[in-house]
Parts: sequence; structure tokens; C-alpha cells
Amino acid sequence: MTDLAWRRPAAPAPSYAAEIVLCLAAIGLTVLWPSLHRLDMMFEPLFFDAAKMHWLLPPDDRGWHFLIAYKGLKLAFGAAGGAAFLYLVYRAIARRWRAVDTRLAAALAVFALTPLIVGLLKQTTGVSCPVHELAFGGAYPHVSISDRFFGLADYNTHLRCWPAGHASAGFGLLGLRLLARPAQRMALRYWMPGLSAGWALGLYQMARGQHYLSHTVATMAMAIILSSVVLMILVRWDARVDRG
Repeated sequence: MTDLAWRRPAAPAPSYAAEIVLCLAAIGLTVLWPSLHRLDMMFEPLFFDAAKMHWLLPPDDRGWHFLIAYKGLKLAFGAAGGAAFLYLVYRAIARRWRAVDTRLAAALAVFALTPLIVGLLKQTTGVSCPVHELAFGGAYPHVSISDRFFGLADYNTHLRCWPAGHASAGFGLLGLRLLARPAQRMALRYWMPGLSAGWALGLYQMARGQHYLSHTVATMAMAIILSSVVLMILVRWDARVDRG
């Protein structure tokens, strides 16, 4: 495949702008519409036995599911990202860099920046997890992102649950659509790795009482925004290169 095949822009930038607007609207709903918590409270009890005060996957359980779905996947994602980075370093040193390598670097940036941005937000937003809350046997009243945004709750260093952190590594795989040819970037097969991994990890954390549904939706929206922004930059870059 020639570099020209990768540089030829075919997908219009407005489609990426529409993705960004829709995802910003989704995040805005979680921040500005407190009643959205009713949806969370319809979904989260599916993972919690109120009679026994017991989560489907106990948060303190460090058994096989934790080793595989939490520690194991973190190590796997880290190894894959490290291998991709070393490959790009080799390509640069060997002076064999091609346009597809630029796209791989951009995809790797999305993969790395998604959990980084989400992690920074988690440290500063002060939102409670279900497992923290009185309704689920915890010690704290419910604190939503809208409570924090409108100043209705003080910051608590123990509450670091918005947006969903563990799912961000999976949603970071949405950067893989940067590797597609321009005409194929909206194809479902380039979305599925990120969406599938993100929701699998998100549901796992919900089953442990670590996040609400809206937390995971917010993380997904942030990952889509980040990948869309990078795609818009690449479209403009490709057009500039083609013009010489």
C-alpha cells in the first residue's frame, strides 16, 4: 500500500465535528441534568443484592476475575502500547517512516491520552462511586458530577469516580479507526474493538460497585471526542501534504 493511499482524504471533516458535538452534548447531560441519576439507579441495582448487601463481584475480592479483568488487562494494554511505541522508534531511527506510521503514532496517542485525561479528571471531580454511598451500604451520601459542578457538595479526596477510569483503557482503542483508510473510518469494524473493550471493562467495574452507567458513558464520549479531534487534524494534514 502506498503512502498516497493513506494520505488521500475521503471522509469529510464535518462528520467528525458532528461526533464531537454529539459527545459534548452527552457529557453535558451528565453534568447539567441531575435527574439522569434515576437511570443510574435503575441500572446499578442489577449488580447489587440489597437483602444481603452484597455486590455481584465484591470490590475487595482479588480473585481470578480481578487478576484477569483488572490487573491482567492493564498489563496487556501496557505491553501492547509499549511494543507499538518501540516499533515506531525503530521506524524513525531506521528512517523507514511512512504515512501509515504517522497514523499508528496518532492512534497510540489516543490510546495513551484517553486514560491520562480521564485519570486527571477522576482526581479532581470528587464524585462518589456506588460502593461509597449509603444506598449501597457505604459511608457517604451520593455525590454526582452535577452536585460538584453546581457547588452543592464539597470536594472529598476519597471520592474519585467520575468519569470511569478502568474503562478508559478499552475506549482508548477507538484510536484504531485512525489506521483505517479514509473511506472506511466510519466502518463498524474499526469502532468495535474500542466500544467492546470499553463496555466490557465498564460493566466489570459496575458489577463491583465502582461506577455508574453515566460514568462509563462520559468516558466513552471523551474517547470519541479525542479520536475525532485527531482525525480532523489528520484530514487537514493530509490535505496540506497533497497540495505540496
